[in-house]
Amino acid sequence: MKTKRIIVCIFLVGSFGLIANGAQKQRAASAPDAVVRELYRVHRNGYGPLFEKRGKKYHEKFFDKNLAGLVWKDLTETPADMVGNLDFDPLFNAQDFKITKFRVGAPVVEGEKVSVPVSFNNFGKKTSLNFLLVNEGGVWKVSNIDYGEGMDLVGLLSRPL
Repeated sequence: MKTKRIIVCIFLVGSFGLIANGAQKQRAASAPDAVVRELYRVHRNGYGPLFEKRGKKYHEKFFDKNLAGLVWKDLTETPADMVGNLDFDPLFNAQDFKITKFRVGAPVVEGEKVSVPVSFNNFGKKTSLNFLLVNEGGVWKVSNIDYGEGMDLVGLLSRPL
């Protein structure tokens, strides 16, 4: 009888450990900084489909409704003979890049919004961006990218074509 109790206790402790570990991994995967890291991973230094028509599923996965709509509008409504507002790589704020010292910082909570700083060197020049995220339906999504000096992605995409 004593052996059965010990076995049951070991089983319960192990089960709770697995549940807690799974919950911790799930939280980490959905943390704002994890979302930004995954966004860059999918982007593959500009070789991924993120800012192309075939990348629409990623717009909906990573961006809030407003930003996803602005990206899609720029991709689909820009006349063929014109360059849209996305004439640069929004994740690096540059047309050409050679990235070194890439770093995603810790999230900063500001009420219901969170910002995640990203820094890197582009051709040796230090660059900093600030990703603004909102919780949309229990999932963190990018609502804007602040480039500094009054420039941000939503503002750039909101300009008339």
